[in-house]
Amino acid sequence: MKNLIIFSVIILLSQNLFSQKSERIGIIDMEYILSQMDEYKLANEQLDEKMSNWKDEIELRSKYILKLKDSLDLEKPLLTKELIEDRLSEIEFEQKSLEDYTEKRFGVNGDWVVQELLLIKPIQDQVLNVVQKIAKQRKFDKIFDQSADAIVLYSEKKYDISELVLSSLLRDKKISELNLEFDDNKLNSEKEEKKKLLEEKKAEKEKEFKSRRELILKQREEKRKAYQKKRDSLLNSRKKQKN
Repeated sequence: MKNLIIFSVIILLSQNLFSQKSERIGIIDMEYILSQMDEYKLANEQLDEKMSNWKDEIELRSKYILKLKDSLDLEKPLLTKELIEDRLSEIEFEQKSLEDYTEKRFGVNGDWVVQELLLIKPIQDQVLNVVQKIAKQRKFDKIFDQSADAIVLYSEKKYDISELVLSSLLRDKKISELNLEFDDNKLNSEKEEKKKLLEEKKAEKEKEFKSRRELILKQREEKRKAYQKKRDSLLNSRKKQKN
């Protein structure tokens, strides 16, 4: 009886093993697919452009702070303790402002993360939708991305469906663009206009910093003259008292 039970269990296990089908696996290279997409290239260019503008802003403000420090070092022997403290307070304020701005743009949850989500994530989602569609059509059980954390030491070319995904994306793109007119001259004109606007914005920023600097220098000069006038008045008053 005991042997019969063991034999029955072996039979059941064998049936389960043979009834299980082998998993159908596919591989994609997400980095390669994205690198072939014009939308992704354009999104990256837009993100790089925004980050470049932020870096220019940081560099401009850093130079301004450096000028404030150099100016203070040169003028320090001629300034009163009160004026020196005012200047140091101004430098400290500008430094803190720059640190806050840098964190806002490039921090862990900074604007660059938001912009990346706005510009690049929709394209990645588009690729994933196509991958899921192909997985259902071709009955894949699992699809791995070899450019991500999935460790794929070796795979035969037949398992790589990157080109299939890419061709599906391009085919869908062509269909969606059948009724659209694409004008290269118009695109170039828009790029030139955008470049011009960025240059004008940069010039305005530089002008703003220059005006601010001139105002600060003017205020310092007025303070210096007021202090000098007060000092001269006190000296004259003392001379009169002595006489």
